[in-house]
Amino acid sequence: MELTWPKLVALAGSIAGAAFMLATMGISPRALGMVLAWPVFPLALIWFPEYFGCITGYVGGGVPANIDTETPAWLVSAAGWFFLVGLPVVLYLVRGCGSA
Repeated sequence: MELTWPKLVALAGSIAGAAFMLATMGISPRALGMVLAWPVFPLALIWFPEYFGCITGYVGGGVPANIDTETPAWLVSAAGWFFLVGLPVVLYLVRGCGSA
């Protein structure tokens, strides 16, 4: 695995996002758990897009499906960036910019 600037920016962004979350929610066991769990999936998609992109075959669960082609690494990484940056921004704006 090669350490690149986008990977370092993703790590720094997740740390900054965690600090923002703790500052807005306060430090509690529940908040700490959310802050630690939130960036795991997006960072995995950004740091290892080739691994997740080559997953094919039967995918079970609620709606079983069969994935027959590999997903390009750039698309997996873009999904990780959306989950890391885009989704929290959208949720923050939908919530009313921090108002309760």
